[in-house]
Amino acid sequence: MGRIPHRPGGPWPGILLAASVLGSCLQPAPAQTPVTIVLTPPSPEVGGGVSLAPQPTPQNFVLCYWYRSATAAVNNRILTYFPNPAQQNGPAHTGRETAGPGCVLHIAGLTLSDTGNYTVQIQTETSSGLGSVPLRVYEKLAKPTVTPNQTQVPENGTLTLTCNTSPSADTVLWLQNGSYIAPNKRLGLSPDNRTLTVQNFTWGDAGTYQCEVGNPVSTERSEPSTMTLAFSPPDAPRPGLSAGTIAGIVIGSLAGAALIGVLAYFLYSRCRNETPRENEGPVPVYENLPPTAGAGPVAQPGSPPDSSPTYQTLQPRQPDVYEELKK
Repeated sequence: MGRIPHRPGGPWPGILLAASVLGSCLQPAPAQTPVTIVLTPPSPEVGGGVSLAPQPTPQNFVLCYWYRSATAAVNNRILTYFPNPAQQNGPAHTGRETAGPGCVLHIAGLTLSDTGNYTVQIQTETSSGLGSVPLRVYEKLAKPTVTPNQTQVPENGTLTLTCNTSPSADTVLWLQNGSYIAPNKRLGLSPDNRTLTVQNFTWGDAGTYQCEVGNPVSTERSEPSTMTLAFSPPDAPRPGLSAGTIAGIVIGSLAGAALIGVLAYFLYSRCRNETPRENEGPVPVYENLPPTAGAGPVAQPGSPPDSSPTYQTLQPRQPDVYEELKK
């Protein structure tokens, strides 16, 4: 067989060109270099701003993409940045994102919904870089409150305290009488530390309890809640007395007190009015009698008068009939 003659303008030039293009397409894509993203500030808060900067700073890049996700998903693209500079917004752009030199992404007016993963993809003429970073937006915490299951705990009973705070609180600590509490066999904490359980409650467990919450931008402590030890379990409810019954009890008590007072006064007056005649014999009464004639020495004529005192005799007087009647 003879050779097939080559004719100018045949199909070979087109075949060679197609093979060249196909070969270039089948070449492996340049390897993606890991990219580190640095947040400034590292703990941004609600209402503030944050910058996400690729490190090391890319040099001679053609363009870069930013995504609001952990992967380079087209639907989550925030923007495309060209070093001209120029910015082309994507479907995940909120109006608060801008890019700058070094492919740095700036987000202003942060909200809690901005919390999530962010990914950057950097294209150069010879390589591609890819990196992701989690962004956490914090809010300033309000003062927490403590809710106990009871404020008077029976001896050996169980006390449960709950710290009510925002999900933005990263840490929850408990205090008794102003000192931090360390968990032990009787003091238990829930996995998130928001619930404290005190078992076998005793006098030493009585006092004030507080919870302290914190995150990178704020720390707050609750007001003290006082817990006491109950003397005994609460009694079963009893029916109350009617108003009429209570009034009758009060009046009866007052009447009884008045009667006792009158009786005491009567007995006291009776004792004071008793005279000696009722308790003893008659009181003797005495009278003076003139001296008996011839008694004593006889004065001699011419002698001076006797200056010695004259005594009279006292003898009991016999009461007459009139006095007897007066009695």
